[in-house]
Amino acid sequence: MQIADIIGPMIEKVVWDIFVGYRVELLSEEITFVIPAVWGAKKDGELTATQKAINKQIAPVINRIFELLDIRGLDSSQEFALNYLIRGLLVSKITYMIEAFRSKLKDKTLDEQTLKDALLHFKPQGSA
Repeated sequence: MQIADIIGPMIEKVVWDIFVGYRVELLSEEITFVIPAVWGAKKDGELTATQKAINKQIAPVINRIFELLDIRGLDSSQEFALNYLIRGLLVSKITYMIEAFRSKLKDKTLDEQTLKDALLHFKPQGSA
């Protein structure tokens, strides 16, 4: 449980920091924008500056998770699988946060200033 007690809050913090720091971009882009940002690579083309910045925040967290798990002797396939699970979790949490916020706003007709105010005052409730 000690490792989970460290990893869980680390993931929650990076997801929250990314949402707060890039909320305008994340809400204005397609939801698939998050995937290359988390992976740090895009199949066709270059990452945007925002995607690069998001990845720069995520990379140290993933490295720290690997350190905390202290799993040695993984072959490349096993390492990729673990990376896939961690990054998949991050993608899911970020996209959930984006969609939850969009859902709250969907029922309301907001002008641009009201939307900006809502984004600035958005607070998390609970944790996943």
